[in-house]
Amino acid sequence: MGITGSAKGDIKWSVRQRLELIEMELFWTGRVNRQTLMDKTGISKAQASADFSQYKKLADENLTYSLTEKTYQVTSSFSPVFINTSPQAFLTQLALSGNNSEQLQLPSRDIQPSFLRVILKAVDGSTCLSITYQSMSSPEPKKRVIAPHTFVSDGWRWHVRAYDFLTNTFRDFLLARILEVHEAIGHDSRDCSWQKENDIEWGTFVPLKVVPHPGLSSQQQAVVASDFGMKKGELLFSVRQACLFYTLRQFGFLDELATPAGQQVLLANKDEVFSLLNHPHYQGGDFE
Repeated sequence: MGITGSAKGDIKWSVRQRLELIEMELFWTGRVNRQTLMDKTGISKAQASADFSQYKKLADENLTYSLTEKTYQVTSSFSPVFINTSPQAFLTQLALSGNNSEQLQLPSRDIQPSFLRVILKAVDGSTCLSITYQSMSSPEPKKRVIAPHTFVSDGWRWHVRAYDFLTNTFRDFLLARILEVHEAIGHDSRDCSWQKENDIEWGTFVPLKVVPHPGLSSQQQAVVASDFGMKKGELLFSVRQACLFYTLRQFGFLDELATPAGQQVLLANKDEVFSLLNHPHYQGGDFE
């Protein structure tokens, strides 16, 4: 039997980290012992024994001890208690550990910590900010008042989603392009026009239907379908309309490559989805 959420909350953070390590080793390598735990965490032999005893009390059905190999082995009835068993989560953690894995690190945008603290306070408190912002649609920086509500990453750059009092619209602002930021005075928080629930594009989800490129061979299409986890040759998912541009750009749907092998996937409901990109906010692909 697994443990309840409240029981998990009773475990100290440091102990939980080691129990997660036990479970991760069991699931991904099929085996784990005290020496593994000692080598990877620096704890004593006695502490490692105590950790295994605690894990066995919580999920005894997940492991069995092999006397010949002197190691715990995963059982066929394994059911995760602590870890996310997705390959992506495991590979990311493996890359962070630097153990036979590496994750491409692109240059990060320079975000001022002092600015971020002020913006975070405004997001948490639903208050307004006065900023100086350099957009790509204007040659000079502009002063504007915004009401930020959510931080958004497009996989590379971090934005803050906010109501912009200059244009009276909700839009995205790159954190790295904010040159000055201060608390704004004189904007009544009782005026709900700029509250998050009125951000229609944020609250609207757009369905996307992704399919293998028909120019690929049947074998290639089958591999692409498997690669993306498609069901019946289709990948169906929804994204916030506010994040639609970023998603289409990540898939390469905004500037499709000429060759099927280069493009690999197409957007089956392209006309329907692209009709939502006619908002002036998207023109030229430049987000303020």
